[in-house]
Amino acid sequence: MASARILDVDHKLLQDLSKQTGKQHQQIVHEALAMYRRDHLLDEINVAFGKLKADPKAWAGEAAERLAWDGTLADSQTDE
Repeated sequence: MASARILDVDHKLLQDLSKQTGKQHQQIVHEALAMYRRDHLLDEINVAFGKLKADPKAWAGEAAERLAWDGTLADSQTDE
């Protein structure tokens, strides 16, 4: 098993969270890292989306593609 050194203040926080939640330190760290990875990915997506919106030609292409995909929504609908 790998180990990592953490700051004393973070170790105290980890202990407090463990007491509050009843979870083991390893589970708390795992969940925290998973949330951090998710947040980081969403930040990257937002940056990329902002760049796309800043390019009028690329943004127009995105809008056209969305319209094309919107038409496929009706494909699975049936008249009842």
